[in-house]
Order: sequence, then C-alpha cells, then structure tokens
Amino acid sequence: MSWDDRQRAMLAEMGYRLPVAPLAPAGHEAVAEEDEPEPIVVAAPPAPVMRVAAPAPVPAPVPHAAAPSHAPVSFAGLDLPALREAVAACQGCGLGAQRRHAVFGSGALQQAQWLVVTDPPDEAEDASGEHLGADAGRLLDRMLQAAGQRRAGDEATAFVTPLVKCRPPRGRAPQPGELDACEGVLARQVELLQPRLVLAMGLQAARRLTGSTEPLGRLRGRVHQWRGLPVVVTFAPGYLLRSGADKAGAWDDLRLAQLTLQTP
Repeated sequence: MSWDDRQRAMLAEMGYRLPVAPLAPAGHEAVAEEDEPEPIVVAAPPAPVMRVAAPAPVPAPVPHAAAPSHAPVSFAGLDLPALREAVAACQGCGLGAQRRHAVFGSGALQQAQWLVVTDPPDEAEDASGEHLGADAGRLLDRMLQAAGQRRAGDEATAFVTPLVKCRPPRGRAPQPGELDACEGVLARQVELLQPRLVLAMGLQAARRLTGSTEPLGRLRGRVHQWRGLPVVVTFAPGYLLRSGADKAGAWDDLRLAQLTLQTP
C-alpha cells in the first residue's frame, strides 16, 4: 500500500513509523533521504625534521705561564766574570727559585794553586752573597796562610767556592739533581783557574768529590782523585770553630796537601 504525504504526516503524529520504502529496482535512480558525507581524509602530520646541531666551537687554548725551566745550563766558554753573572741568574735547579743570593766564591782571579771547595752556603752567606765571612772566614784565612796560600789580594793563590752556589732550604744536604746542576759551574771554575790541588772542606764536599759515602774521619788522611786532580779532605771551618780539639787534625790535612804538591 502506498501512502501519500498527508497520510504519512497523520500517522507520524500518532506515533506510528511507516516501513522504509524498498530499494528501487535496477535501472531506476534511488532517491537517498540524506547524502552521505564524503569521507574526511586526515593528512598525516609531516615527518619531523631532524636538525643536527652544529659542533660547538673548540675554545682556543689558554696560554699558561711558563714553568721555571730546570734544564741543564751550559757554562762552557764563559770567562770568570761572565760565569759569575751566569751563576747569579741560574735557574738550573729548584734552589734558584728560593735563594736570596747565589754564592760564587772568591780568591785568585787567574791560575790558582788550590781550589778550596766547601759545604753549601749557610743562612748568612745566602743573605749577603759573600762566602765564608766573619769568624769562619778569618779562621780559613789563617789556615791557608799557614799552608802558604792566600785567597785575597793581587797575589792570591787559592780560590774558595761552595759545592753548590745556593743554600738548600733549612740547611738540608743538597739533592743529587742540585749537585749535578752545579757541577758544571765547578768544572768551569777548574778549567779557568787550573788548580793543582783540591781541598774539600766538610762532609758534603768531601763525599761529592770523592764519590764515597764514608764518614769524614775515614776520608781524611789519604789523597783522592777528582777530574784528574788530587783531592785532600778536611774539616769545615765552621765545625772547627765549635770543636777546637780537631784543629790539630786539620793541620795534618793541610800538611798532606802541601806534601802532595811537592811529590813529583
């Protein structure tokens, strides 16, 4: 049964739902009650762009203050005044950074008969730069004079110098590297002064020049060799001021030095 529009409206008001009209047969155009919406195509979000950060710039190296050089210093070819200046400016070991004055030594300015090598400078010598002043220096001068030598004046025949030219901290013994750094100075002093004999005064000077670790008492009384030169060992002047009983033994050492030079 077909219903017209007016009948459909009346039935709808009564709550009656009419059946859905059958589909039109093939070849007839179907009338749709409502157009279907076109499917919404959601576009995929764009792929994220990978951004590679540029490498951070490498900062330029910051220059550091140069560390004090402890490289070996060459003293070859220097005359005595130039050698003295080189020692005053020397930084060949750690002692150069903490000293007040380097102690070069004093005595004959040309050829010397005796090269007197003493223990390292003490506090007073570090402060003044002068070697063996005051009472110890006066005693040394009397000892040299008794042996026919002198370290002052135009006719000086001896040159007196410390084993190392700078005072070690708190008066400790010099370390091997410090001894090695200063041996070049001592070797150049020997080349310039051409002494005939070396007098080692004090335990540290005696051990370095003899190459022995024996006590001073065992090193005395015999002739050693260092760089082709005879070496005689005796007490340090400062020690003799404190121990006058050993002055007689020191005189024996000086006599041994005299006899060594007289022996053909």
